[in-house]
Amino acid sequence: MIPLFSSFAQRTGIVLFFLAAPPSLGRDIVAAMPSLPTGFSTAPAIARALSGGEDLGGLDLTLRLLTLHDSNVTQQSEEAQSDWLITPSLHASYLLGNSLWELGSRATLERDTYLDRSDFNATNYSLNLFGGYHSDKVVASVTSGIASTAGVNRFTNGFTEQFSYKSGLIARYHFSGKTSLLASWDQRTTESQTTGLGDTSSKTAGLSALWQATPLLSLGPGFRHGTRTGVDDEEFTLMGPTLHLAYQLSTKVKLRSSFGLDESDSPFSKSDTLLNWSFALSYQASIFWGFDLETIRDTQASLTQGGGFDEITSYKLNYWRKIRRARAALGISYEDRTPTDSLRTDVGIRDSSYLTLSAALTFPIYKDEADLTLNVLWRDQSALDSRFSWEGLQTGIGVQWRF
Repeated sequence: MIPLFSSFAQRTGIVLFFLAAPPSLGRDIVAAMPSLPTGFSTAPAIARALSGGEDLGGLDLTLRLLTLHDSNVTQQSEEAQSDWLITPSLHASYLLGNSLWELGSRATLERDTYLDRSDFNATNYSLNLFGGYHSDKVVASVTSGIASTAGVNRFTNGFTEQFSYKSGLIARYHFSGKTSLLASWDQRTTESQTTGLGDTSSKTAGLSALWQATPLLSLGPGFRHGTRTGVDDEEFTLMGPTLHLAYQLSTKVKLRSSFGLDESDSPFSKSDTLLNWSFALSYQASIFWGFDLETIRDTQASLTQGGGFDEITSYKLNYWRKIRRARAALGISYEDRTPTDSLRTDVGIRDSSYLTLSAALTFPIYKDEADLTLNVLWRDQSALDSRFSWEGLQTGIGVQWRF
């Protein structure tokens, strides 16, 4: 059974927008769109393991253990400190439903333990609940979740502890085989438990009219309105037209995208016009190789005291290939972070770019239940203020057991 809703469990448990694919395939598939980065480093651990990743129905449990060496665990430009990180984790999901509805949950619990920097030790967890409904006329999906995340955060240049919660809703109503209406709502709130940092929140609502241009392609205009609330309760508002486009050819090509133009306003800048987009492309040439491309541009509040809002653009490309029973993966990602505060000059770390290069090899070690992953990740941050520029290399080995 193809799930009505799917999310990937990031350490923050945050999921942004969803877009329905063409109904001509027999049913709509509601899939997660790219989300803005949180500033926390995602460990180069067991991604796209050979034992699966899709919910199989009922209860699904996965145990993971990652051992990682980081050449710059503190993310500093000078006197970089290396350390070993050991992270055991438990991942659980539960799924039930039928041809009309689906309910499920996903939970993650992990413990980060550093050999030298014990002050960085932390317990992280997330819980996500979701549901979906599908009929001839209506496709709807709702999600909510909480997460507690702690670690070195490149947006704050230090160890950061956060508690976040989010909710989202999407509904698509088909007037006919050619026309439909898509409505969406997304809300995220982050509460800081670290001295010197503040709370932020985000709310975005959208409405679009979609037209089934071809059996594989749907597109249409829309409108979105949103607010971003900063650490000192300052508010950034945005509104403007959007264009949604979705394309799907069996399991070979899947494209979901949204493009928009926002008129924005905040206490730190004059009214401005900003371009936003969210684009996700999956291509599987065969059972042997494929790639995923994601890019997003949007605005979010700065975590640091003093407030402000940043325009963030993120690109991610991941290529994978099966080699006998193993899977090799290569990845590259790039982020550009630019303050929108035209009336301020103390932007510090906020004017920066971030580049990562990664490689991984995953192969089974016991039937189809246990996998071993070897990986390497190089990271480089370049900031306008050179004090916040740094680079580092992570190498790791991880194992997971799914049962």
